[in-house]
Formats: sequence, C-alpha cells, structure tokens
Amino acid sequence: MAAGRAASTAARLVQLVERDATMFHAPDGVAYVRLQHAERFEVHPVRSGQFRAWLAKAFFDKTRGRRAPSSQTLQDALGVLEARALHDGEEHPVSVRLAESAGRLYVDLCDLERHVVEVSPDGWRVLDDPPVRFVRRRGMRALPYPARGGSINALRQFVNVRSEDDFRLLVGWLLQAARPRGPYAVLALVGGQGSAKSTTARVLRALLDPNEAPLRAAPREERDLAISAANAWAVCFDNVSRLPDWMSDAICRLATGGGFATRELYSDREETILNVQRPVLLNGIEEFVARGDLLDRTMLVYTPAIPDGARRSERTFWQEFEREA
Repeated sequence: MAAGRAASTAARLVQLVERDATMFHAPDGVAYVRLQHAERFEVHPVRSGQFRAWLAKAFFDKTRGRRAPSSQTLQDALGVLEARALHDGEEHPVSVRLAESAGRLYVDLCDLERHVVEVSPDGWRVLDDPPVRFVRRRGMRALPYPARGGSINALRQFVNVRSEDDFRLLVGWLLQAARPRGPYAVLALVGGQGSAKSTTARVLRALLDPNEAPLRAAPREERDLAISAANAWAVCFDNVSRLPDWMSDAICRLATGGGFATRELYSDREETILNVQRPVLLNGIEEFVARGDLLDRTMLVYTPAIPDGARRSERTFWQEFEREA
C-alpha cells in the first residue's frame, strides 16, 4: 500500500513539472528544466539541489500543505524527469554568464529579475526572455543594471599599473574576456606586497563576472580547476607563487579550448567530460609563469608599490568603486 502511494506521488510530481516547465538536455548530456516565474524564466539542472527544493515546495503548495514528498519519492520523480529530458526533450546549449546567438552577445546580469543584456552591432538592450539559456551557479553575483554613457577611463583610478600602455592591456584583456568564445589571453598581475595586485584583480573580476569568492587559492589538481571553470565565467587565482607543469598545461587548455575528463563518482568506467573555455586571471609576487607555451598566451602586467600618501582604506576604495560602477 505504501509503495503504491509513493509511486502515485512520484507520478504526480512528474505531471506537476511537465505541466509547469520544459524539460531539455544540453549537448554534454546533462538534463535541465526550464521554469517560468511570472514573465521570466530560469534554468536548473534536473539533479540540482535548487530544482529538488523547488519540486518539494511546489508539491507541498499543490496539496495545500497536507503532504510533503519523501526523499525516495523525490528521487524516483527526478529519475523519470531526467530520462524524459534526455530522451524526449530538445537539445539546447546552456551557458554561464555569457552566450552568443545569431551574431549577438548575451550577458546574464544574474539579478533577481533575471535580466539579460543583448549586445549587437546596433547597440544594446535589456531583455526578460532572451533566445539563449543561462544557468546560474552557486556564488555568482549580480552585475549592475547598465546605464548609457560613461567612459572606460573611469576605471583607471581603480587599477594600479605602471603606465597608460599597461592600462590599455587591462582594458584589452577585459574586452577579449567578454567574448563568449575564445581563445583567451591569460592575464598575470605581478607585484610586491602593498602593490594592490589582488585589489586590481578583484576590480577586473567585479566588472566581468562578480562572485562571492572572487579570488581563490590555486587548485591542487586538474579536476578542481575544471570544476571551478565550469561553475563561473572567469577563473581567478590569488597569490600564486609557482605553477606546476600540470597546472600550466591545464591553464593553456582552459584558455584555448580543450576538454577535462574525470571519472564519475562511484564509477570506474564512466567519465565526466567538462568541455570549457574560460578567461584566466592570476596574480603573484614574482614572475610565476615559466613554461614557454603558457608565456606565449600570457599578458604580464606589473603593479608598482603604492606610496603611503596615495593609499585609500578598503572601505573608501570600494564605496568609490560602487558609485562609479
């Protein structure tokens, strides 16, 4: 009796999703669901915690708080939904932060209203229902709502570089990093203690792909690097002292395009392929890029020491930056 009730509940969960959402899969074989809230849409992997929570709440609301699905019932329903998405659903690319379609660039602002900026040769506009599908990863923060006018020269006061030529290099790196497809140049900021290299890196990350953890320690293995890249647009590592050979090779593949293969959890035969291409930003005290193949792909920019009289407090600096941004 209990088994029959659980099967009935799982079937109702599947029907609930198929009525209110669209199931599809990405080219890499991951199943997704596209949900509509008011007039806006959001995309989640079927096997994500966010969709699982949405499904549990939707069923609870549907039964007016009288029933909540068990963990096993949810798992059964998710298995059916995943199969439907993979075998019956259409295939659509899924992007993080930036996408391209029909010669136009799309930027996910990651705000609560789910605005997306469309950039074309004729200019830009803000859309609620773009022709591309974005997924939001944990830790992604919102870009500001765009305003017309302004000048890139306003950025100069928030980055510490030696010359106007170096400033142009930073701007050039930002522009190429805002393309949905690479290859990309790697940016390496090199400077001593107190040269604001980390702050400069944070500023660039905030303009391109703001995140709860904008700068991270260098990964210990290739799998961690690939997962970091799959869950954000820009890959930024702080205070790099040296790059082992494997990491130099992996960063080259990340910037120019190449897959990362790792075994699936609890499986000796199945592989997960992460095919990602991302802009990379590194900073460190010494010249840490040594291998020639990575040097060929790297823009080296030096951050000079800041005189005591020219220093600003962290609070003042970021308040001024937020006003300009």
